Amino acid sequence: MIRTSLILTSFAVLSAGCATISEDSCIAGSWESLGYEDGRNGESRGKFTKIAETCAKYGVSPNASQYRIGYDQGLPLYCSYDRGYDHGEGGSSLKTECREINAVPYFDGYDEGRVVYEIRREYDSLIQAYDSTRKALVNVSDRLSVETLEPEDRKRLRKKERRLQRQLDENRIDIRAFERIQNWPKRDLKPVYDE
Repeated sequence: MIRTSLILTSFAVLSAGCATISEDSCIAGSWESLGYEDGRNGESRGKFTKIAETCAKYGVSPNASQYRIGYDQGLPLYCSYDRGYDHGEGGSSLKTECREINAVPYFDGYDEGRVVYEIRREYDSLIQAYDSTRKALVNVSDRLSVETLEPEDRKRLRKKERRLQRQLDENRIDIRAFERIQNWPKRDLKPVYDE
């Protein structure tokens, strides 16, 4: 019961937005529960150094081994499948602390999330290619509208316009094929002359 109340007290102090630790927490000395919360929240192992520096200002020397025991108990709760999936899907790198404890569920989640991230990234690159080609086509069309254009320049621009139109059509086909394969709804693609 005492351990639970210490954990809750430590959590309240840490979640209140303190940079490291308050004077009262230093004096209370619940190092194991502070370590547990830091591990559970995925804090860096180096946070203990900051805690020690802060507590030294209050004349308190924290117990590193108790903190480490708590940290090692809390960290596996952070290094879960869901957390790994979120990190992978968000494009984050593997969490160093989870790598150090060889958290297999975290790695499994990370790998699956990373697949989703890469699929979205590929789709985004297709959309960017479409938008880039569309803008280039609009630019060429604008240049062709100039009446004083030399015949040779007009011929060259017409050829470029046809090439860009083919490329834009290919971009659109690639996007629609990708959406079908992924079973995603069709994205509205901005038409060429909608400026």
